[in-house]
Amino acid sequence: MPYAITLPLVADSDTSFPTAPHRALQGTLYAWLQQGDPDLAGYVHELPGPKPFTVTPLSWRNDQLCYHFTLLDDSLWPPLETALSDGAQVEIVNQRWLVAQDGRQTEHCSYADLVANAGTDTSLAFRFVSPTSFRSQDMHYPLPDPVLAFQSWLSRWNAFAPEDLRLNVNTLDLVAAHVAIARFRLETRAVTFDRYAQIGFVGTVSYQIIGSRRLGADLIRRLNILADYAPFCGTGHKTTQGMGHTQRLHPQ
Repeated sequence: MPYAITLPLVADSDTSFPTAPHRALQGTLYAWLQQGDPDLAGYVHELPGPKPFTVTPLSWRNDQLCYHFTLLDDSLWPPLETALSDGAQVEIVNQRWLVAQDGRQTEHCSYADLVANAGTDTSLAFRFVSPTSFRSQDMHYPLPDPVLAFQSWLSRWNAFAPEDLRLNVNTLDLVAAHVAIARFRLETRAVTFDRYAQIGFVGTVSYQIIGSRRLGADLIRRLNILADYAPFCGTGHKTTQGMGHTQRLHPQ
């Protein structure tokens, strides 16, 4: 059951907004997981392939600094909830924020519900909130290629969804043949890590399903499942370090 958790933070001293917090934000989540279940923390840390969580950059909400992360595996939430129950803090470059006990927001939706509630929209729009980039042929690719985007979502879905709900990899053939970029408003932006900067794109993109009448509702729902999953799993690489935070946009 994917979770999206937002934690309000309170400074315990005179602190300033950190300029490169990405690895520290990832390390904070591991520390909380280690506190709640050391064995599970070790397993997740060594897990090859996609990780069952994302961490997004610190952001402001209602004039309060917030730490936001998502979970793609049910087993991570109980130990994290235990670690967050009292006195949890976020520490970045010797600056500390306490996790406020009031105002925490938790959104969750089961994989079965994502399948059951998937629509048949043929226009799929997204906002890429934090810089987004892909690894393609040993290169960084900072463009919203439809196949790379859906491949990112599909690989995480099949890694963490129940086996009976996993989607056939031929979904990517469907994307390659029937999904095109209809419009976009993007810019590139750098993410600063310890020793280097990573370029990614931010902004909005609309993908259009072409020839939808020939596809049928079931195949279109398959693409909508992944579109609904994107806000939980993020897009592209380094989603555990603040990149690829994604929102799905629906017509008003």
